[in-house]
Order: sequence, then C-alpha cells, then structure tokens
Amino acid sequence: MAVTLRDASTVLALRERDGAVEVFMVERNSRMGFLGGAHVFPGGAVDAADRGPGMAERLSGWDDGAGRSMVGVADPARARGYLSAAVRELYEEAGILLARADDGRPVEVRDDGDERAQRLAGARDDVASGRLSFSELLGEWGLVLDVRELRLFGHWITPEREKKRFDTRFFLAPCPPDQHGAADERESTSGDWVTPAGALESYRAREIELVPPTIATLERLLPFDSVASILDAADPRTVEPVLPKICIDDCGVTILYPRDEDYVAGEAGPADPARSLDRLVLRDGLWERP
Repeated sequence: MAVTLRDASTVLALRERDGAVEVFMVERNSRMGFLGGAHVFPGGAVDAADRGPGMAERLSGWDDGAGRSMVGVADPARARGYLSAAVRELYEEAGILLARADDGRPVEVRDDGDERAQRLAGARDDVASGRLSFSELLGEWGLVLDVRELRLFGHWITPEREKKRFDTRFFLAPCPPDQHGAADERESTSGDWVTPAGALESYRAREIELVPPTIATLERLLPFDSVASILDAADPRTVEPVLPKICIDDCGVTILYPRDEDYVAGEAGPADPARSLDRLVLRDGLWERP
C-alpha cells in the first residue's frame, strides 16, 4: 500500500555571533517515534488550520501570487499552509516567533518580559497541544506573521520505502532581535545555537545524531560567512525536489541524490572520483561522503 505524503515545514533560524553564522537546532525527545534522539531543525507537519482563512488574515503582505512563488506550489491554500506551519513550528519548538505588532516592531517571547512577552512564552505548549489555536493567540495580541522573512532553501521528499513520508519545504529565517530560542522540553529535550561546521564535527565525533537531509543542509551552509549572504543566495526558482533513493547491497547502505550518476538506475556503482557522485554512504554507523 502506498504511503500518503504529508506536507511539512522545517525552519533554519539563523543568527551571527562572534563573526560566525549559527543555526538553531533541537534534540528530539528519544521517546518520539519519528527521529527520536536526533538533532534537527524545528519543524513538523502542516495542519488543516495552517491552510485556513484564519491564518490568511495573519500573514503580513500575503497575496496568492507571491505566496505560490515563495513556496513553489500552485495551490494558494497549500502555499499558505507551508508558510504558516513554518512559523508556528518554529514558535512551538524553538520559542522564536516571526511576528510583528501593530506598531511594526518585532515581538519578544520571554518569561521575564512584559505581559505580552510572558503570554507568548507561556502559550507555546497550549498551541502545540491544540488547546489554543495559533491564529487565536495571534489575534489576541493583534500580531501578524513575518512570512516575508522566510526564504525557501530546500525541498525534500521522504524515500518511498519509509513508513512515514513527508513533502517538506526547508526555509531560512533570520532570528528576530531580542529572541534567543529555547527547546519546548516536550518534543525536544534541548536546543542550542551551533555553527554548521560545529554540528557536523559533533556528529563525526558521535556526540550527536544527525539524519541525511540535515547533514546535506548543514553542508550547504558551510561556504557562507554571514546571514545576509545566505539569504541573498536563496532563490526559490533554483530549488528542486530531492527524493533520495536508498540502495542496500552487500557493500552496505547508500543514499543516492538526483545529481548522482547512478540515481536514475537506483543502484549504487563504484565510488570512483572520476564519476559524478552525490551520495551518502553508511560506514560504521555514520553517514559519510565517499
């Protein structure tokens, strides 16, 4: 039986510190059935409410044409769902809210802030559990979402052999001033700002667990030395869907990506430097480039 693809959004919140680019990552609760124990970027499945008219009223500068272009889908409601879910999941899982008040200033999410900041900090679990809708919380304080701050960075589709499959858009977002991020201590047990190189080094040292799409995304950030340069380079017109192909043979497990010479055939040939390769190989429990 074919597994239904679910729309999902993932967000790379970015900031600069001590001359280096950092991205916010969370460690998934090991009891979670999906990616338990892995370090990931905040994200999750698109809910029906994310596509609804209530959220349309809360998107700053939204129009159907721009929304479709930002996400790369023809259906405006589906595009709205991706963007709304991205902001909602970042808020729920990382405590970072891409929103502005009536006066145009970014909001704060702080336990020790003013009444609104404390309310936004305390309502994360209510929104995540469904006790309070995200649009209701935003309406309570007259907030609109800064979806124009999002940049489409990747489009990953779960391999066909998996039991849970997602059609996921990866977005970039500069972290608003005076917001610092914190894990929800529900789906995630910890959260921190890390450099892409530092996260990959920790993975190779077996200090953290990463999954292949996260590894590939962190690798793409390595050449950049500023948040502005990353955002400037992000062009939704160049984002192509990536449907990895998993190959299992006597030599082990290999994941092939569309630019690999063996991708169409779906069988991993020799890792010869003279050939066009775009793959990850599982060696001694770690995913590596050949």
